[in-house]
Amino acid sequence: MIALPLIGFFVFTIYPILWTFKWSLFSYNQIPSATKFIGFDNFVKMFTTDFTYWKMWGNTLLFAFCKIPLEITIAMMLALALNKKLPLRGFFRSMYYLPCVVSVAVIGLVFSNLFSYYGVINSLLMKFGIISKEIEWFSNQSSAMTVLVLTSTWATFGTNVMYLLAALTNVSEDVYEAAAIDGAGAFTKFFKVTLPMIAPVFKTILLLSIIGTLSANDLVLTLTGGAPGGKTFTVMSYLTKQFVPGFVESAEPALGYGCAMSVVTTILYSFIAYMYNMFSRKMDQIG
Repeated sequence: MIALPLIGFFVFTIYPILWTFKWSLFSYNQIPSATKFIGFDNFVKMFTTDFTYWKMWGNTLLFAFCKIPLEITIAMMLALALNKKLPLRGFFRSMYYLPCVVSVAVIGLVFSNLFSYYGVINSLLMKFGIISKEIEWFSNQSSAMTVLVLTSTWATFGTNVMYLLAALTNVSEDVYEAAAIDGAGAFTKFFKVTLPMIAPVFKTILLLSIIGTLSANDLVLTLTGGAPGGKTFTVMSYLTKQFVPGFVESAEPALGYGCAMSVVTTILYSFIAYMYNMFSRKMDQIG
């Protein structure tokens, strides 16, 4: 029973990592005669002359800083509301989770049409007199990033609602009654009772949200395509567009250089996860 998961781990995780690292040391574009060993030249190029990759990290961090607080806040508010005995509570639980079962690529295409120049959003805004002429949502970074953040939040917040709701149902009502007897108000109950009680689940949700946001890929490709001028490309969507066969426009993509970028990206993701876990443990010790 243990052997099968181990085989899957080595075949689908360890081997791809080793394969990627191997080709990161080569000038490799799928043409055997042009393949040659160049050592760490790809990494040197990345850190000294080609700064586009690091600009994509700036886009990614901007996207994350905008999306994660919004996503977590909305999920928490809805989970708190659904945790109460409200009519049609089961219906709303299903509706909030519905976007999570729809393909992200489909969501990207739908919202791309909604926010197009002659799309539904512009039509509604003009109908209610909010704007006087159509907005070109994907013509500048701020509006395009706003659309990307809103769409990504809509596509993923339902999962966090379900996780938070499961955690909230495990908080005993006796704890809230004891806090009420001590004179605690709604805000005091939330920060002194609710958050500490669901802290383990909340930290896991936050970590998954960070990783999912930083690795956003297909939604970016289908919604904005990096517009305008690559300013909404995240790291993963940039790597896909530039180096993955089938997405890249060049007939001879520099796969060796792309592998080097993938290695560095993996290391940075691991570092972010490690720092988050370190921060979580420090907070636990303070608490």
